[in-house]
Amino acid sequence: MPAQRNRAGLLELLDENVSFLKASAASFDTGCEAEAKRLAVTLRVLLHDTAASSSLLAQLGVKSQMKFADTAARIVPTNLLPSAPGLVLMQMTGGGSATYIAPLDVVPLPPSRIHQPAGFDDWWTLEFARDSERTLWCRKKFVLTMANKEGGAHVDPNLNSAYERLARNNGFGFSHASSDTGPFMPFEGNAAAVSVRQIAHEFLKSYEAHDHLFT
Repeated sequence: MPAQRNRAGLLELLDENVSFLKASAASFDTGCEAEAKRLAVTLRVLLHDTAASSSLLAQLGVKSQMKFADTAARIVPTNLLPSAPGLVLMQMTGGGSATYIAPLDVVPLPPSRIHQPAGFDDWWTLEFARDSERTLWCRKKFVLTMANKEGGAHVDPNLNSAYERLARNNGFGFSHASSDTGPFMPFEGNAAAVSVRQIAHEFLKSYEAHDHLFT
């Protein structure tokens, strides 16, 4: 019968995966948007439990003790706009273009996005983003779509239309004026990838706030 991993071995794997997350985040921030797929795979290893497998934080017995940083906007039921951007912000980039960005700790958040840290289940499954086709997104859906279907750890043979909208077709549907008199232009960037980058940021802040659990 295989021997169970001990806590020291699990903590070593945790350190490795946190290092993976930080390295991929740094690469993403220098312009490698595809690193979001590796971020998603690492987040899946750290956080996602199934009937057949346990996440690293669950094996360490700490996931239920943690509170997770929550920087997501909320969907306002009375808002008639088709989209709610959730974790991304919109930023002008110069030259008449604009893109979706992860605010991290660099861009001040509006009050509507400042929340108390949340327990894991609420944080992982809260639906806070709605695309232009009114598809709802939560952190779990962003992470597992990129990890399991879009090439993080597996490529699904069938296109995911909701992901394709966010990745390639300005799925949140926001636009900006390219100049005082010019036409309105769609925002650029893969909003799903940017959302995963912000989820990784939230996780790292949460991990650092609970360092007493990892001794």
